[in-house]
Amino acid sequence: MFRKLMEKLKSLSTESSLPFDPATLDDPVALKTDWSPLKQGGANFCTQKLVQISPHRYEFRAAAGAICFYLIFLILGLVVSGVGLFQILQSGKIFTAGPLIMGGVGLVFALVGGLMLYFGTRPVVFDKQHNCFWKGKVPADELIYATANELLMPFDQIHAIQLIKEYVSSDNSSYYSYEMNLVSRDGVRTNVVDHGDLDKIHADANTLAEFLEVPIWNGI
Repeated sequence: MFRKLMEKLKSLSTESSLPFDPATLDDPVALKTDWSPLKQGGANFCTQKLVQISPHRYEFRAAAGAICFYLIFLILGLVVSGVGLFQILQSGKIFTAGPLIMGGVGLVFALVGGLMLYFGTRPVVFDKQHNCFWKGKVPADELIYATANELLMPFDQIHAIQLIKEYVSSDNSSYYSYEMNLVSRDGVRTNVVDHGDLDKIHADANTLAEFLEVPIWNGI
């Protein structure tokens, strides 16, 4: 009861806090840029770490804790599905409620874990050789004439790095997730990372701002 009361008070204080005013940045692009979360949800821990591959390239890579989290879902789901399948084979009856439910639940866990592992470990790259930021596997020839979208942004179109926060609340927990976005000259946003480690978000934003030679819009 006490825990729920504290979370309610925290939620009320969050809702009553004043939103960030982009006019303080004295930049017309900031005024036409959306300051709501670009990526809903997030995590309450650091899911990705910034790694310098060379003087001309930085990459975000999945943190060890995040990979373990994804694998727990995947392996647990496969084990539960395997147990359900074994029980079906052992009984010789395909349409048995218990094993079928167990197998279905296991498949859901395995699917969720597999998707988190896939999207959580895909490349997130800043590369001066291609003068572009991108997420996922993008053919090199597509980077030449690329325009800003949800997956990539050429360096010459990056106007600023935007930092914002989102209060995530559920029945079991509540936390802040911090989002780093690239903003183009036209106000188009591309998400870079979204996790719960505020110190890492600030440190990584400073590193990338120096690398890209653009300002940081700190809306946190």
